Amino acid sequence: MPLLRATRSIVLLLLTPALAQTPRQQAAVHPQNVPHVDVANVLFRYSPDLSINVIRLSGSLVPTQGHAVPSFNEPDSFVIATDAAQIRMTTAQLAALMNSWLLSSPRAQIKSVRIATAGNQLVIDGTMKKGIPLPFHAAAALGLTRDNRIRIDLRQVKAAHLPVKGLLDTFGITMEDLVSQKGLKGMSVDGDAFLIDPQTAFPPPQVRGQITGVQVSGAAILLTFGKGLPPSADTHARNYIAIRGGSIRYGREEMDNADLMMIDSTPADPFDFYLRRYWCQMVAGNIRVTPDQALRIRVPDFANLPANSCRPAS
Repeated sequence: MPLLRATRSIVLLLLTPALAQTPRQQAAVHPQNVPHVDVANVLFRYSPDLSINVIRLSGSLVPTQGHAVPSFNEPDSFVIATDAAQIRMTTAQLAALMNSWLLSSPRAQIKSVRIATAGNQLVIDGTMKKGIPLPFHAAAALGLTRDNRIRIDLRQVKAAHLPVKGLLDTFGITMEDLVSQKGLKGMSVDGDAFLIDPQTAFPPPQVRGQITGVQVSGAAILLTFGKGLPPSADTHARNYIAIRGGSIRYGREEMDNADLMMIDSTPADPFDFYLRRYWCQMVAGNIRVTPDQALRIRVPDFANLPANSCRPAS
């Protein structure tokens, strides 16, 4: 009996995710002067350790409730609404999402998650802490649900080399019995599958759009939104963030009928952009004002900024 009780505890800990996640950002009901945004080949950082690769995105910066204008000073002041985008997450980025965000709660017992791919499946390894660290291993298939979520079907799960599926059958319980969904944001459970909403699983600014494809691509996951890969908005730049029309706030300025473009100063690799430290990057860049009052800013990668380039963001 002690062994069965310990085994049940292992299963409960393995399948219980963090309960406190970022709530869904609420877009303003009737936003005015919404700026258009085009993004190409950008490593978009939510934090120093949490990022996604935006291959291409076309959309709008929609202010959230309580904000009249999207502000780079406040990442929660807007959402990124898109009808055409491709976003790539490497297995390392997905593991960082798990370790530094989804499983960051002190109540989460799964740590040191490592993710790889095998064909069209994900292979997940990590440690589970219950007195002593216990290794776990899982294989999972990817799919989409009709309500715009990513479905991760668990095909094989083992904890300390014991098959979890067999343990569930032994106890006569399901995954829904193991996972408390009260207050859970961005993740839920359906049978033996996890359902992840990528629009709420990340910190602000969250992405809004219809997911039309998800697949394993090499050592990464490729997400397609709406019509897929949009055409490049600027043929002269390779990596950039371009904002046109509407109103945008940055620093102490507010730009109406916006025409602002941040261009990677080292285009050989993706534009490494960290929104919460965007001002540090702009300070280190070169700004050009055009005759029609547009701004063109050549910006260095965040990873290449000097250690004391500007005051840290609060």
